[in-house]
Amino acid sequence: MKKYWLLIPVVCLLASVLYSCSHGLKKKENIIIAVIPKIDNEIFDQVKESAMQAGKKLGITVTWEAPTSNDGAKQKALIENLIKYKVDGIIISCNDEEMLREPINKAIKAGIKVGTFDSDCAKSDRLFYVGSNNIKAGKVCGQTMFQLFNKAKKKPQHILVLSGGINASNMKERFSGFQMEMGNDKISTVIYTFEMEGYGEELLTMNLKKNKNIDAVQMIWGLPALRGVDSIPALSNFMKKGGIAVFFDTSKPLLKYIKDHPNCATMKQDFHGMGYYSVENMYNAIMKLPYEKEMAFDVKVIDQSNAAEELKNW
Repeated sequence: MKKYWLLIPVVCLLASVLYSCSHGLKKKENIIIAVIPKIDNEIFDQVKESAMQAGKKLGITVTWEAPTSNDGAKQKALIENLIKYKVDGIIISCNDEEMLREPINKAIKAGIKVGTFDSDCAKSDRLFYVGSNNIKAGKVCGQTMFQLFNKAKKKPQHILVLSGGINASNMKERFSGFQMEMGNDKISTVIYTFEMEGYGEELLTMNLKKNKNIDAVQMIWGLPALRGVDSIPALSNFMKKGGIAVFFDTSKPLLKYIKDHPNCATMKQDFHGMGYYSVENMYNAIMKLPYEKEMAFDVKVIDQSNAAEELKNW
C-alpha cells in the first residue's frame, strides 16, 4: 500500500510537466524579449532603461535592437533576423505601419508574440499597444496652442508643423488630432524630418527664415528642441519676437526655457510606462497570463505654470 502512495507524487509531477509542455509554457529564465525602437536616440533612453528594469525584475532577458536609421525596411530586416533567432517576444515602435504589417504577421505565424509601443501597427495581428493616446495628444497640442494665443491676445493664422516620419502611425495620429482641434485653414506648412535631428533643425531654420508670416510652431516630433530652444538660433529669434510654440517631450534645457517664457509649452509622455509595462505585458502574454490589449497614456502639458516643479523632479 505504501508503494502506491509513494507513486502519487511522481505521477503528479509527470502530469504537471506534461501539462506545461502541452500548453507551451516556458521557464521564465529562458524567455527572450526583443525591443525595437524607431531609432536609437535620446527620446528612447527612458524606454530602454525601464524595459531593462522590467526584465531584471521578471528574471528574463530583454534585448535592445535599434535600427541605424528611421527606416521601415531596417526594422523589417530586424524582425526577420529575430524570427531566425526564435525569440519569444518582439515589442516594436513602428516607423512604417504599412511596411511592417507583413513581417509582424510573419513573426506571429512563427510562434513569436508581437506587441507595439509608442507607434502602433493596428492593422497587423499584434497582440497589444502600449504608449501615448496620440490622437488625444494632438488635440491637447491644439488646445494648448489656442490657450497660448489667447494669453498673448492674438489669433493663430500661419502655423508650421514639424513632424517625424510620414508613415509612422503616432505622427499621423498626432497631426490628425491637431487638425481636428486647430483646423486646416491655420496650418500653412508641414515639414517631415524622418526623425533625423540635424535635418529637422535645418528644415525648421530654413522655413522660419523663408516665411516671415509664420506665427506658431507645433512640434509633434520634438527632438530638435530638446537641446534647448537657444541651440537653434532661428527658433530662438522667432520666440523672442513673440512667436508661439508647442513642443513635444521634455529635457532639462527645454524645461528651463519654458519656465522663463510664457509663449510656449510642451507635452510630456510616459516613457517609463512604455518601457516597463510593455515588457511586463509581453511576459504575461508569453506565460499565458492575462494581459492588456491596449495601455494608452495621456500626455501632460508643461507650461510656465508648472515647469519649475517639473524641473525639481528631473
